[in-house]
Amino acid sequence: MNETFATLAISAVVAVGVGVLVRQRGWGMALPLIVTGLLVSILPIGPDNLPNPEIILVAILAPLVFGEALNSSYLDLRKVSRPVLALAVGLVITTCLVVGGVVVSIVAMPLAMAIALGAVLAPTDAVAVSAVAKRASLPRRLVSILEGESLVNDGTGLTALRVAVIAAVVGSVSIVQVGGLFALAVIGGVGVGALSGIVLSWVLRKTSDVVAANALIIVAPFAIYFLAEEVDGSGILAVVVAALLIAHRQHSEPGGASRLQSANAWKHITFILQAMAFFMIGLEIPDVVNRLTITEEHQVLLLIPIVVVTLILTRAAFLALMVLTNRVRGNRDSPVSTWTSAALLSWAAARGPVSGLAAFSIPLVMASGEELPYRDVVMGVSFGVIVVSLLLAQTLGPMARWLKVGTDHDDAVLQKVDTALARAALDRLESAVREAEVMNEPIPLSVVESLRAEHEVRIERFSPAESAHLTQARTDQQIASSVESAMIRAEQEELFRMRDEEGIPDAIVRPILRQLDLREQAIHNRR
Repeated sequence: MNETFATLAISAVVAVGVGVLVRQRGWGMALPLIVTGLLVSILPIGPDNLPNPEIILVAILAPLVFGEALNSSYLDLRKVSRPVLALAVGLVITTCLVVGGVVVSIVAMPLAMAIALGAVLAPTDAVAVSAVAKRASLPRRLVSILEGESLVNDGTGLTALRVAVIAAVVGSVSIVQVGGLFALAVIGGVGVGALSGIVLSWVLRKTSDVVAANALIIVAPFAIYFLAEEVDGSGILAVVVAALLIAHRQHSEPGGASRLQSANAWKHITFILQAMAFFMIGLEIPDVVNRLTITEEHQVLLLIPIVVVTLILTRAAFLALMVLTNRVRGNRDSPVSTWTSAALLSWAAARGPVSGLAAFSIPLVMASGEELPYRDVVMGVSFGVIVVSLLLAQTLGPMARWLKVGTDHDDAVLQKVDTALARAALDRLESAVREAEVMNEPIPLSVVESLRAEHEVRIERFSPAESAHLTQARTDQQIASSVESAMIRAEQEELFRMRDEEGIPDAIVRPILRQLDLREQAIHNRR
């Protein structure tokens, strides 16, 4: 059996099995999977070596980032685009340079490798950050910033890593060459990603075969990645851009069958990939430690706490500068205009599988064929920082409570949306009744009254006087299902209108849309 395939297959089975057990107990799976990988690597059975770094990058990292981007909202990101771009681009570049400078001042590491270490650790992890932020009940705008930053900074950080690795492998590059490589990676990645996203969105809109369309989306990140790399663009940046466009298209049209299938498929895929990524970090730790010399071990142990402190202080200083800038400009409405929000955003910066897989992707040898120096030191420090940051992330909830930061109260918005959707459904019902009468095929009165009562309850539910319970006597199920489907479509259309015209956040829209999709699917299953 091919050794690479065997390693990936066994790792997937073990990682997913442990992930299932951990999730059943309500625990976070990152640290248990890292420990499991470490134990498996020490034992005389099971996989003990990883595939070629390029295989890891394409087979796991590209679809993992694509899946994370599919769960993000382009519209919500646009509302917090300034702080997101500042953190995802400005902070990442600053972090690369600061970490690189600090490491070089302590260890005689080539500057390119030190900056590569900064690029590996600059991106925050979308899954870990989102989960911790939501458990801490942070305000939605702060969660949107954290999710948007951790998504976009994957592309920025991995693009910076690519430039640093080229410099390390080749030996030396000029500032002009670095700027050219970075610009080409960004332009190529964004261009290929945008083109791919538009084409795939068009295919989704035109096809009626839900299974085939979603199958195409599942394999798309591999083709998008390779296409971007062929034009010297950033493959990771390309899959992020494409996924954002596809996700926006999927959540912009009525009809939920495709959305539900796609969401369920990617939920499973990202779970598998995240589990494998954390497991592989643990799997590689003993090998990295064994390859380190005594001097390199001391360097790793020295650098881990220093880099952790450097990352925290750099992030805090950058956010403090953002707060001061917003206050000087009088921009009090910005979510990054208070010291409390800056403190929470500074602390919510867990590193995760993207950083671990990025460390794996660093080449083994230089262009001359010699072993790339300090690669194992970079990996050892990266793994140590990931573990420490995941431990520190668990303190975000207590910190939010200590700072007395509360969650959003969306009751009024949810009431407004539900009432508007119910009215849209009733309007569609009246239209269906009139059309049926014109066609001389009237809808049975019992069906009309049942459907009308169901949605009138939703409208009257929030009135001062509680509405009386209305019974539902459904007859002529086929007619009722057809009319009810039309009413759900009306609700979906009204929901999209409220999002696009009234600015209702996607964070509120998408859960409601999923409920409408599930109702539509249930009606379809009853037919």
